[in-house]
Amino acid sequence: MNYKNIIFDLGNVLVKLDEDATMKAFENLGMGRYKHLRENPEALKLFQAMGIGMISNQDFFNAFRKIVNPNATDKQITDATNAMLITIPDVKKQKLMDLRKAGYRTFLLSNTIDLHWRYCKDELFPMDNFTVDDYFEHTFTSQKMHMKKPDDEIFQTVIQETGIKPNETIFIDDLEVNCNAAERNGIHAFQNKEFDDWMKLFS
Repeated sequence: MNYKNIIFDLGNVLVKLDEDATMKAFENLGMGRYKHLRENPEALKLFQAMGIGMISNQDFFNAFRKIVNPNATDKQITDATNAMLITIPDVKKQKLMDLRKAGYRTFLLSNTIDLHWRYCKDELFPMDNFTVDDYFEHTFTSQKMHMKKPDDEIFQTVIQETGIKPNETIFIDDLEVNCNAAERNGIHAFQNKEFDDWMKLFS
């Protein structure tokens, strides 16, 4: 299939993640020891609300302080939250540039919170004089759209707003459930099981 459009997920597709780093940082702030955020229902609920833009960053900080430590600063909570975001390798940023130059329409579709997105835009995406806007025609984030993967409505919104044809489009995500959702909406999907797998598609 000769695709014309590529929709990228963010985490574990472009951004190398280390979720343990964030859990350890939360532990150091006083949250307790958890292997994954879903083991702490209060914290998980806050992140889920952030993920679809239902609470502000300040509301998140204030509520999170009640869970971890009343003396934790906004910056400490921000740094702990972002500790999982390790890097976007330059080779991947260059590949995104090359794909656009080759004529592909490239988009980002991510379930993300504002703190993560700001950090990625400010710290991880810049390369030379390039920014996130140079890599993608448009970025779609759950927190701005107030909807999330794997719900059908987020894929339908992307299709409608971009005017792409689903059968000319490939969606790259690390999670099977999101890939299944894309295919349910007529979009071809590739599950990125290992961090660099998708690079081989366009070598």
